Amino acid sequence: MKKTKPKKLLTVLLTLCLALSIVPITAYAGVTDVTGDNTTNTYSHFYHTKVETTAQVTIKDADGNVAETTEVTKSGDFVEGNFNSDAVQAEIERIDDEIIAQFSSRGNITIENRNNTFILDHFESGNIIAPDGDILVSDQDALENAASGSVNKNIVVHQYQVYQTTYDLIVQENSQPTNTIPVATIENAKFNYQPGDAPQATAEVYNADADKYEIAYECWQEFENNEPVAAWYSDNGSHGSLPTITEFESGKRYVYSLMLKPKDGYFFNSETIVTVNGESVKSSLSGEYLYVPAVKTITPTKQNTVITSAAVENVKLDYKDGEAPRTTATAAVADRDKYDILYECWGKLEKTDEYTTKPVAYWYSDEDYCPSGYADLTSFNKDGKYKYSVRLEAKDGYIFSDSISADDITLNGKSLPEGSFVMTLDDNRTCVVTYGMNMRPGQAVEKIDFIARINFDAGDKPSFMTSAVDPFIDLDHERWDANDGSGYGITSSDYWNKRYNGKLITEFEAGKSYTYGVYFKISDLGMEEGYRFDKNTKLYINGEEITLTPDQINVDDNGETIWFSNVLTMTPTTVKVIDVVEINDATVSFKDGDKPVFTGDVPDDVYYVLRAAWWELNSKTGAISADFFSGAYENKITAFEAGKTYHYGVYVVAVGYVESENTTYVFGPNTKLKINGEFVNYKRYEGDDSDGSDGTMWVLTDLTMTPAADGHTHKYGTEWKYDETNHWHEC
Repeated sequence: MKKTKPKKLLTVLLTLCLALSIVPITAYAGVTDVTGDNTTNTYSHFYHTKVETTAQVTIKDADGNVAETTEVTKSGDFVEGNFNSDAVQAEIERIDDEIIAQFSSRGNITIENRNNTFILDHFESGNIIAPDGDILVSDQDALENAASGSVNKNIVVHQYQVYQTTYDLIVQENSQPTNTIPVATIENAKFNYQPGDAPQATAEVYNADADKYEIAYECWQEFENNEPVAAWYSDNGSHGSLPTITEFESGKRYVYSLMLKPKDGYFFNSETIVTVNGESVKSSLSGEYLYVPAVKTITPTKQNTVITSAAVENVKLDYKDGEAPRTTATAAVADRDKYDILYECWGKLEKTDEYTTKPVAYWYSDEDYCPSGYADLTSFNKDGKYKYSVRLEAKDGYIFSDSISADDITLNGKSLPEGSFVMTLDDNRTCVVTYGMNMRPGQAVEKIDFIARINFDAGDKPSFMTSAVDPFIDLDHERWDANDGSGYGITSSDYWNKRYNGKLITEFEAGKSYTYGVYFKISDLGMEEGYRFDKNTKLYINGEEITLTPDQINVDDNGETIWFSNVLTMTPTTVKVIDVVEINDATVSFKDGDKPVFTGDVPDDVYYVLRAAWWELNSKTGAISADFFSGAYENKITAFEAGKTYHYGVYVVAVGYVESENTTYVFGPNTKLKINGEFVNYKRYEGDDSDGSDGTMWVLTDLTMTPAADGHTHKYGTEWKYDETNHWHEC
């Protein structure tokens, strides 16, 4: 056979694929003639359609209320024909019937809001055969031969597509339950065994039916000449004298069956519908049991190792205006025994109208794959947009997975951006990865807007927000420097902290000032989009623009990094602890039958306010002075009762930050409380796990009051009295 380097028709298909996300696909089929005396039917196009249906299921009870919701997705194999063919329509109906069968026993079923979409899965192609029998594949010579009439067999292209259907399935449950099992649903039965694997019991009853029936056993039988010669049963029971299957052997035929057992109060009948892994199967009654024979037949064979993910590294995406594309991509080191880089491709895109973009020029690292009819891409232009793709080729013993997608590929260590897509070709021997972002060299970053912490209290440890800026810009590090010439400083980066030679700021000190700086880099995505910094890039912190002079902005030569220095100066806020809280003129004595009144207040010119006071009998019964806490107690005290002891509580709030003093006032764990000139003990409420160093005191005091029946009010002191046998508070 003549050996020629292939110039494949698939490159033409790849050209189409590069524009799939922006150019509508024109459906075509049949045969096209090429001029030539002896050449006819040189191009054939066939459709294969997979149906994928998703039902949003709503189950309503007998009263019409929603009792349960779930989502069911089912799909079949590719069938021949376009979506409007009889075979595809029958497949749609079959999958609908399977979904409906899962819920038909629950009640009446209606389908609403059916929607359909149509997406391309992949292409496959056949060969061009020359008159002498040589396989030309899709060589350019073959196309020329077709024009001169020397090709005698078809180029056969198979288009694989997915017809997606969604709808709402409403199940109205019957008003009366039944103990007949109309539908049995079995899931997770394992069929994808490889040679050497041992049989496993994996099948499960659908969750909603677990109270109705169970799996008595699973069974695998080995067949030779249509007779069983060995068997395996999941229950390890005696089901005959056949030898036991311990592992599956390559090339041998095995048949899977099930036996189902109803639970107490339920029974199967001859009309029970059975599905296994979403497929309808036949069954027959065996006494009270339901036998499900010949569910699946498998013949394990040694297969190629399937590549389910791939990583491409070292791809240059940051081309500048005027640079020429070049070969840079490599397979990840860990994967180089599985696949190689077949070629890289850059395509220049231009708009044909407001909504459509198409490629007008190409560069391929292997020129043999470059499609004809397009200009050569020799350099990047700052006003152009470009799309990147790379084609991987599996090594011997490997193939790419049918289901490999953009989610399974990384490029330069990162996930592919939205809009990327992947397709396998050559019977899954090659895989084309198209990068979803259209790249453009040279775009200036107008502004950077990010969130930062730029105020601290004296004694605070340095902390950094390290917030995300936007997809195109990364925050490298933030920095604080002591503004006293001492050489002390701190950054958010361990690497940059080395510059201080151990002189790291561990906490901010009162009375000292500190300067802030920040350093940014263009992200990988920003590089792909051609973004660069310049001296006109503005800085916003917490939504406010920072006015800077040119000497405060430093940009590297290629615009990939920018450093803002001496952005602002910060003097830490002083924090002062309030030593004593005083509440005067509080009414703390009541008689039997008195209504609660609240009269206390704090002195003038203090740094706290009294927000509320209350009397509490227990956690559910009390009276509080503030309307906004009126719901604090289930039971309201409207009058005090003799013989009951009430506890006094207060809610005091510190004023916080006083700008004129650059000081924040707070309470401390040792702040004392004085009521009507006397110190009282207090405790914070259960659930308050702070140490008390904050701006609120929500406390229950030791001050209690017990009205007497004779009108006398017991006001107990806080000092304990005691003798040999007792201790007490005196009234």
